[in-house]
Amino acid sequence: MSNSRILGMREHDQYSLRNTIRAGCIHECWLFFSEMAKGAGSEKVRRDLADGVILGKYAYSTRMALWKIFRTRYFNIADPWVLSELVSASEYGPESPEFISLLYLYFALRDRFAFEFVTDVVWGKWLAHDLAIGSEDCSRFFMQLSQKDSSLPKVTAESKGKLIRNTVSTLQDFGLVTGTRHRVISRPTIARRTAYHLVRLLNIEGLSGKEIVESKDWRIFLWDQHDVSLMLAQLSQEKWIRYEKSGRIVVFELSKERQPAGGNP
Repeated sequence: MSNSRILGMREHDQYSLRNTIRAGCIHECWLFFSEMAKGAGSEKVRRDLADGVILGKYAYSTRMALWKIFRTRYFNIADPWVLSELVSASEYGPESPEFISLLYLYFALRDRFAFEFVTDVVWGKWLAHDLAIGSEDCSRFFMQLSQKDSSLPKVTAESKGKLIRNTVSTLQDFGLVTGTRHRVISRPTIARRTAYHLVRLLNIEGLSGKEIVESKDWRIFLWDQHDVSLMLAQLSQEKWIRYEKSGRIVVFELSKERQPAGGNP
């Protein structure tokens, strides 16, 4: 088992199909992480949410559904560095690329259905310059997946509809989709810190420099290998990593100064 799975950073072993409650929940997650930035522990945040101290205008059932989303998407990540980074990113504000792009990264890494929809369907349309996107694209993907993958859980027609609508709406909340009447694919703004998170994850999973550049994961940002190389060069200039590329030869390592206390797992 890879270190990333031990640390709960990636959940792609099975389809959870749990994104049927609400979409991105960016503002709500920001409130939770902001409370933690003030020193509140997770249990106090949960208790204040249950008691209506936080999001008191929401129904109790809605508040608890939001806590479930927060817990499964982000708080169940066992790597304390990731959690501390999410808390720190909240200090940039709920509309900042630093916060939104980090939420998006871990949403995609922990939701196999959304990840595959983006890296297969959305990426394919992006390359073909076919930017129109909608629930019908996600519905077709679901049908194709259900026909070829027996591990996809069976869901009711109602749950399937919610999953499809929420997947597209969540991607819109995170900036991958824009527009109202006519939705189109857009490249989201990704903070350098978020790119470093993905670099670190791939390194933990044992990928070499060339494999990191060529990883499919970068498609969630709609980045090709050239885009990845540019970002890695920026991270190298800022001493986050060491990155050198000459033809097909890539030299890569994480900066020891930027690693969490104790180094990588």
